[in-house]
Amino acid sequence: MAFDEKDYGFIKNEDEWNSFLKREKIMDYSKVPVPRARIRGWVRIALLLLEAYISAMVVIVILGFMHII
Repeated sequence: MAFDEKDYGFIKNEDEWNSFLKREKIMDYSKVPVPRARIRGWVRIALLLLEAYISAMVVIVILGFMHII
């Protein structure tokens, strides 16, 4: 089953896209900066524990290599 462009109103070029945005009053979100969300609660605690775990593993690996040498 083929789609007919007339039936579905496909946008074929940038001018049609810009006129669609203007007609629908849609903002171009690619130009709006998005603020970062604050990390709170148990997620913050989990990330801190993960950071501590990774740091401990790096130290243990370094100590292991130093012991072999």
